[in-house]
Amino acid sequence: MNTDVLKTAFTSLGIACMVQFLLHQLQSHFVFDFLKLNITNIQIALLAVNTATLGIVLTKIREIIDKTGQREIFDSTRSEMLLSIKEQVTLIAVSLFILALESAKNLPIAVSSEIFQAALTASFIYSIFVLYDTAKSVFVILDF
Repeated sequence: MNTDVLKTAFTSLGIACMVQFLLHQLQSHFVFDFLKLNITNIQIALLAVNTATLGIVLTKIREIIDKTGQREIFDSTRSEMLLSIKEQVTLIAVSLFILALESAKNLPIAVSSEIFQAALTASFIYSIFVLYDTAKSVFVILDF
């Protein structure tokens, strides 16, 4: 597995745990209730934004390749772009799985609802990291 993926996953989980701790102290369920109702729509919208942005970046890369003839310098860029799409699709599936488990009546083990809340928040945070990385690529390609 890609070390950047693991780093982002653990960072997202760490931030989500801190957010969950703070919300627990405040006795607030707003973030989880909001995510519970909207996470799938938000993540699909972020996937659409990411895909559109990558299309713009790829168009610019195509122009650079046509000018320089050096396609191979963008091979890793292309694989990273594909990875970001795979990450977002996986995050949508993970979020749906978390929501399914959270609403399950007969889990084989007792799991605190706060674990589901932190996991769903981590999935959302990871989605924001993916969007941020894609946005950074626009500025990198503009500076090229």
